Amino acid sequence: MKVSLMLAVALSICLGGTAIAQDTPAPKSTIQDESGPSHLGSEAPALAIDTDLETGNVLVAGFTAGAVYDTRGLYHVGTAPFYSGDTRYFLEPNVGFQRTFSTGGWTLSYSPGVSISQHDTSNDQYTQNLAGDFRLKPNSYVLLHARTDYSITTNPFETVGNVDLLPGLGGPFGPNYDGVLPQTKRTSLVSTGDATFRLAEHSAVGVTGNFQKFNYDAVRTNSGTLIFPFINSEVIASSVFFSQQLSPQVNAGVQVAYTDIYSRGAQVSRTQLPAPMLFLKWNLSERWALTLYAGPEYARTRTVVPPVTYLLRNWYPTFGGSLAWGGHRNAFDVQAMRRISNGGGLMDAVQDTSAGAGYRVRLKRKLLAELRANWSDEKGLGLSSADYFRSLWLGGGPVLEMNRSLVLRLDTGWVHQSERGLSAVPGNHVLVQGALEYRFHKALGD
Repeated sequence: MKVSLMLAVALSICLGGTAIAQDTPAPKSTIQDESGPSHLGSEAPALAIDTDLETGNVLVAGFTAGAVYDTRGLYHVGTAPFYSGDTRYFLEPNVGFQRTFSTGGWTLSYSPGVSISQHDTSNDQYTQNLAGDFRLKPNSYVLLHARTDYSITTNPFETVGNVDLLPGLGGPFGPNYDGVLPQTKRTSLVSTGDATFRLAEHSAVGVTGNFQKFNYDAVRTNSGTLIFPFINSEVIASSVFFSQQLSPQVNAGVQVAYTDIYSRGAQVSRTQLPAPMLFLKWNLSERWALTLYAGPEYARTRTVVPPVTYLLRNWYPTFGGSLAWGGHRNAFDVQAMRRISNGGGLMDAVQDTSAGAGYRVRLKRKLLAELRANWSDEKGLGLSSADYFRSLWLGGGPVLEMNRSLVLRLDTGWVHQSERGLSAVPGNHVLVQGALEYRFHKALGD
């Protein structure tokens, strides 16, 4: 894939500021059991090439500092509210620990951040991101895993799970954060856990659990008039799975999930979802990896608009897949899925169809470039079936590695959003950012 320097971009979210650059290359490997039977989870590792840093027993610390201009970065409340452009200056410290041992390992990562508005200090932004991951393999038959991500932020571009040393959150059980909402306080908690039990050398059964909670403050005028109401939600999911390793490269299995989505806004809604899925994971070679899954979802949506209760039932297809390549100088991935999830603060439960692609290339010894595009189409369920929200993300910029610890980034980004039946979508954004990243890596003893 040919990408010129001026078109090569990275569209992933920084911590603390309204930034669009990824802090560091995603880890090439994390503390996990790479061999044997596997299942569908809620993590989505990002792009990595051979020269990216491997993780292991390591301490990572540093900061990102820079400025970003957003064409719709400032919202003016009043009798005639409007948006205007704004430049923000941000500083984002971070620290992370990762330790591995013969029976597992753990990771702890913390990233605060602050962003100062050039034109209105009352719109300054802050972020606190904390994540912990623990894996335990006491013997050759049992693998236990737990992860928790917590985020509290007023940055519209922030996403939970964006921390050093750990993969991002995504996939069929990952959170929904496709929309850029008006600036308000958002609190997110995502906890996952799973237990895998090997029945034989090449087969396994297991259980998974997932809890997500998203709370949003409303946006009001100076007089207290409500402008943008948001919908708080909770997602509780569990599944059981059977996985069979058909060959050293191929895993196949069945995973049966049950999900409850609770939405609390102007109305209270609950969507219950039993969803059996077949999945296939195929390592086509040492560098190629393919994942496919598909199945039906039966949605039972109960909406209470006092004093009336509405009940709707319907079948929906769920499917998805990803194809990833990691080479010496290039890496790319393509993924797509259709699923039912929470509405990301804008709606009750939605049918979400999304797709994304990314490309990372080393142009010269110290010069890299990245490209990423993401598209999402969300349609409401139940009483909100006529509503929809659509978003498209594109961006651009080179990455200069001045040395092992110091990186300079120049990024641009474009966000296009459209909707029907919603009032809290601020429209399109164009962003330009420059950032300097410093990272200190220290290997820890075994």
